[in-house]
Amino acid sequence: MSALSRFAGTLPVPEQLRERLRALTVLESCFDLKWPRYRFTPDDGSGFEHFRFENGGGDRYHVFLGGSVAFLRAFDHTSQLSPYVRDAVWPGLLDGIPESLEPLTRLQGDERKYPLLTLALWHDGTSWRHGTPRPREGREAELTTWMLGPLLTFTPAAVVEHLSNFYGRPVDAEAVGAMLRGEPVDRELVERIAPGADVERVAEIARTVGGRTASPTADR
Repeated sequence: MSALSRFAGTLPVPEQLRERLRALTVLESCFDLKWPRYRFTPDDGSGFEHFRFENGGGDRYHVFLGGSVAFLRAFDHTSQLSPYVRDAVWPGLLDGIPESLEPLTRLQGDERKYPLLTLALWHDGTSWRHGTPRPREGREAELTTWMLGPLLTFTPAAVVEHLSNFYGRPVDAEAVGAMLRGEPVDRELVERIAPGADVERVAEIARTVGGRTASPTADR
């Protein structure tokens, strides 16, 4: 079994992945509304829900979700798999991708000649699938999965570390745990996570991603 196949076996099913991305998107909005790393578009014209992560340093991933079908693509700008290295997507990376998902391999922000991809996996309603990246010039395809860590180790401790390392501040683990469990987003919870956050805007984002918010009277 290849390293890519082993990694595919660790990914959550689409519905669980959706819940994790929803929680991370709302959590991120508590800290940064102007340049959030996690963003969500309910309908971008693709027919899928669209979650995306960008770390501000050139690395990113996109997750498209529609029912039990999903497509995950990532780009590590320092990887030898980068299409910038040889002016082409790594051979075999997209082998076998369903025709219905092919439009998602080309997004705004990709280069004209090639999509910015170093990783691609898709869920067909049964299991996660992937291409067969082949050696090129004697080099095996590496895994560019490091940025997906918070989707795999989805525990309060791991998410707190993810947030506190990036934002350089302590984060309330119990409050983060409550949000990961899907508890309603209210003023007290948001301010425990990030004092001074724009609570109304965070609640709006929570509603957009399909999360629960407290009733207006619960905030007073």
